Amino acid sequence: MEIKELKVLFDNGALKTATVTKAMMDTGYTVVFDAKDKSKQYHISGQRTKGEPRVFKTTDAAIKNAHDIGFKTITVSL
Repeated sequence: MEIKELKVLFDNGALKTATVTKAMMDTGYTVVFDAKDKSKQYHISGQRTKGEPRVFKTTDAAIKNAHDIGFKTITVSL
């Protein structure tokens, strides 16, 4: 999902938490957003690979993107 779409969800109160985790099949980190209804999770989509989660090289970059969406509290889970 694009950052601008995630900002709209955040502003509407649909997103509950943001968690930075290690990427599954890659070296780097992804951000997982949990929805309020607990049945959905969202990721920032990759710029070159649409539909795939964006992989950040550092935790700082991942945290910055979650903060830009509006989160003040971001969990890092390694």
